[in-house]
Amino acid sequence: MIRTQTEEEWAQYVANYEFANAYQPTCFADPYSDRRRVIVTGFGRFLENTENATGRMVSHLVPGLEYPETVRPPAGEVDDPAAQTRVVQSTIELPDGPVDVCGMILPVFWDVAAILVLKEIEAFQPDFVLMNGIAGSRQPMWIELGSVNEAVSLPDGSGTLAPVESGSKLIPEAPEEDRARGLLLSWTEVRTRVEARLADLSPERDAEGVAFGDLLQGVRFQTFPRSSNTYLCNNTTYAVNYLLDHPGQTYRLLEPSDPREGGPVGLDIGLTTDLSSSPRVFVHWASTISGEHLDRGAALMREIIAAQLGAIEAPTRGDPAMADADL
Repeated sequence: MIRTQTEEEWAQYVANYEFANAYQPTCFADPYSDRRRVIVTGFGRFLENTENATGRMVSHLVPGLEYPETVRPPAGEVDDPAAQTRVVQSTIELPDGPVDVCGMILPVFWDVAAILVLKEIEAFQPDFVLMNGIAGSRQPMWIELGSVNEAVSLPDGSGTLAPVESGSKLIPEAPEEDRARGLLLSWTEVRTRVEARLADLSPERDAEGVAFGDLLQGVRFQTFPRSSNTYLCNNTTYAVNYLLDHPGQTYRLLEPSDPREGGPVGLDIGLTTDLSSSPRVFVHWASTISGEHLDRGAALMREIIAAQLGAIEAPTRGDPAMADADL
């Protein structure tokens, strides 16, 4: 539930709701094609920070996808989610053949990002969903093993909207046994291939002489649930993960704490197609990847996709017991 007590909060909430409600998918499954389909997401601007490495890397991966160049509006004005959203359907070449890709750069807004991804999933029916976000400035790639039905009460990229309280549920209808929910991936095969590709790319340097491996320092399986991962990345991950596993059911997102007469009361969304067997994962990246290193990050995204689509090992649920002990 989103806090909407003040006029400023309500105005931003209505803008977010209207955009998410009216949003129509860009990507569609071609019934006459045997190409595999993948959704790849990154985020755009966060508050006054115009650069987001994940949105930039996705734009380097997906032909025709342009990173949205926006600036934060003056205090008290609505931060337009539409201006921060870009979605393109394209085709990329992998070693095993071409793959159709729905590339998404998402606004860093509570529930809005999740709704956009879910609408594209409904239309595109992907074989794999790869979601991405930033964490520390220099760190290992964190392959998230799972997600948690919990939100921290911190403002989103608008600087205005936040959940009503920390610890509140992202999906109120989800039972307590689903509070922590593993993601779905061929974990060992994906990690092995990504580690090998990163080893090749790590010595390469940018124009300032910084090696890629100094920014992205290895690959780790990150545990769940954990209190440091209850923000927007987890918001998107849990909602997508949960709804993929519950086709045919409808859940309410973007619910306001203080609805007003005649105004929106939330957005009901669900998936009609059973895609519960489709792998899905969230990856956290070093936030300082930039310049020439964006292509190297995109190459690792490509490797994740190729590894999962070509995996012999069946996807399994992430388990906290798989997490690396040094995190």
